[in-house]
Amino acid sequence: MTGILELEQQIMKKIWFLLFGMSILLTACNPGRTSLPTATSAPEIEVASAPEAGAPPEESVISPETVTITVVYTNDEHGWMAGEDSGAGAAELAGLWATQFPESDIVLPLSGGDNWTGPAISTWFKGESMVEVMNTMGYAATAIGNHEFDFGLEGLTARTAQANFPFLAANLRDKTSGAIPAELGIQPYAIIEVAGLKIGLIGLANLETPTVTNPVNVAGFDFVDYAEALREYIPEMRAAGVDLVFIPSHLCKSELNRLAAEVKDLGINLFGGGHCHERFDTQVGEAVLLGGGSNLRSYAYATFAVNPSTGEVNLLTRGTADNSGGTPHPQVAEIVAHWQDLTDAELNVTVGYLDNEIPQKSDEMAALITESWLWAYPADVSITNWGGMRDSIPAGEVTYASIISVMPFENVLYDVSLSGAELAKVLASGDYLPAISGVVWEGNQWVLTESGSPLDPAATYNLLTTDFLYAGGDNYRIAEFDPEAYNTAINWRQPVIDWILAQESSAENPLDVAIERLMK
Repeated sequence: MTGILELEQQIMKKIWFLLFGMSILLTACNPGRTSLPTATSAPEIEVASAPEAGAPPEESVISPETVTITVVYTNDEHGWMAGEDSGAGAAELAGLWATQFPESDIVLPLSGGDNWTGPAISTWFKGESMVEVMNTMGYAATAIGNHEFDFGLEGLTARTAQANFPFLAANLRDKTSGAIPAELGIQPYAIIEVAGLKIGLIGLANLETPTVTNPVNVAGFDFVDYAEALREYIPEMRAAGVDLVFIPSHLCKSELNRLAAEVKDLGINLFGGGHCHERFDTQVGEAVLLGGGSNLRSYAYATFAVNPSTGEVNLLTRGTADNSGGTPHPQVAEIVAHWQDLTDAELNVTVGYLDNEIPQKSDEMAALITESWLWAYPADVSITNWGGMRDSIPAGEVTYASIISVMPFENVLYDVSLSGAELAKVLASGDYLPAISGVVWEGNQWVLTESGSPLDPAATYNLLTTDFLYAGGDNYRIAEFDPEAYNTAINWRQPVIDWILAQESSAENPLDVAIERLMK
């Protein structure tokens, strides 16, 4: 009998390796359901008070029939499969996960969303490469992040169809029907069955999504209250006999803290966060809260012991760790190398040369983008959002791939006609002051840089901006002043590339000097 038990334990410890490259059996909910069950239909679960910050969980005796499961959690991966730094990509992270938790019978990767918008290796292929990598890494589910909508609903549908794991958002509803948009491949929750356990996974999208992605792409959806969505669907999961409930979400830590306290009666075991790129591990009552950082530079984890016979669940450990020191997983490394070769073949075309790096979200980067628009198109003022600058441009040869990594979204430029008074209102309307060219703030008023004259409240000006800001992104009020603005159909990257090419820069004539002139 002892030999049989040892054999069973060895087989269970191999489950993680079997997760690579294979689909997990998923039991999906009925996404068309719109009725709202009462919270009292969930079973009563006693929740302990929150431990002191950093306090380790109490040690417990693990019975021989107990199953141990480790959740490894990432969020805001943003397509950094090759890693921001050498040795810190998806292959190294997969290698770490395969060796760092030998005590666990199951290692379960989950994501908090924003999977693919980032460097050219992911953005240029509209996330296809990143989903292939996540498939191979064995991800069990991801929440819907705001950047999952960056390539439109057609792009999202293509990625959900490609994925071996579900995209989850229990609080995303069609405005007309009130249903989860199943036609996009989105589910409110899924149940996986592994090692004799039923694990319920329920996702949450951020309520701010309509203002932090192109509003046009999500105009047909409502984003309902987090707790309301959980109270609707968790009773269904309990009725299906789940042993554990994990919530991957695109919520910041502060939101998770409030939510976990509000729904502590639901007996949720784990909340994962996203959106704010935070790295943390903490608890609210018996619920673990995890944040994995961003860009695959790190991850968070929590290990639970579950007795399938009694339903007893104990937290064994939780923490965060750097993506450092891992031996690259061969299959993941091969996939990353394949997509890097494709990226280089299509985009490794030199357009300029820099002596010095242009940092992300720097004044130099802002001037390069907004001033190149005014150079290429007859407008008076140009604005863009700082959040659209997603990477730095390294020193040395500047390539198409470099520009795509900085400007990964498929935005187009809009020509908006405004009075001086309306333009001043637009500049004051957003969540923060945008990157601006064409006007500067001097002496308590906006002054045109070309003429040195103050804005005339009654005069008409042409504002060049992205479709994202025009449609209300970052809470900018632009479309209401000119509902018939002209869609130039110019990709927002093209003037930047054209301006760089026009400088004919080289190692002997670097681009740095021309960029300095833009800033004067």
